[in-house]
Amino acid sequence: MITSKLIIGMTMLSKSCIFALFLVIAVLGVNKFLLHKEKDSYIYVLYYIAGVYFITLLMITGVTAPWNIHNAHNYELIPFVNFEWRYFLLNILLFLPLGCFVHLILEKKKHFSFQVILICISISVGIELIQFFFTGRLADIDDLIANSVGCIVGYVFFYLVYGIVKTHQTYPAGIGSFSILTSLLGFLFGVPYRYGLCLGDMIFVKWGLPIWSGNLNGHLSFDGIHFSLPAYLMIQVLAFFIAKKNPKQFGSKLGKIISFIGIIYFVILIIYNIISY
Repeated sequence: MITSKLIIGMTMLSKSCIFALFLVIAVLGVNKFLLHKEKDSYIYVLYYIAGVYFITLLMITGVTAPWNIHNAHNYELIPFVNFEWRYFLLNILLFLPLGCFVHLILEKKKHFSFQVILICISISVGIELIQFFFTGRLADIDDLIANSVGCIVGYVFFYLVYGIVKTHQTYPAGIGSFSILTSLLGFLFGVPYRYGLCLGDMIFVKWGLPIWSGNLNGHLSFDGIHFSLPAYLMIQVLAFFIAKKNPKQFGSKLGKIISFIGIIYFVILIIYNIISY
């Protein structure tokens, strides 16, 4: 059961990574060729991360499921009826990043903005309405409360941390700052989970690329040489290169350390995979 849920979750995330990439390319094209706006490259990295999160959020909440106006319209308007605290807490955690991303994308960097909170709550309301009218899922007031609490808590926490970082920041943020994020993404994509499954593998499978030498007749296998490991190693090498080329930018030193650990880890993993085979 745990393995199947893990595979479903990783499949959702891998699809989101692909869809978000096309979305960011489209935004880049519109800004550059239609609106003639020039934005720093890190802005598009932010757009990509936010896109991956938001698309995954829509998948988890069922918004991307086939719509049908003839679905059952289920709702619960009385708070805390058949209350399940675990589900309530998971909803809070699921919506924690939303406030952060809305704040960054709107570039409300100088002051606390109730507009961000209003937008987040509106997104949550929109999801519940879609669940009610089109997907046949339960539109629950408890979900709306949990989602809104998650957005607000996430935004307030981010705003406080952001203010502390800006106050004590001695080096300017820049391309070097993304060495940390690049390395962490490399770990996210490449660290094997149960039965050798990696998130990055699901992306390669989506593209129809073989990930293990034991793959036969289109069936997913985890036997033989793990072809995709060098790709995850190269992500760590890229992160290390970014940090090394921009040593005086905020986070570069930490990014250099994390990516160096990542390089050693994936080299060992590749060697172990070859020896085991």
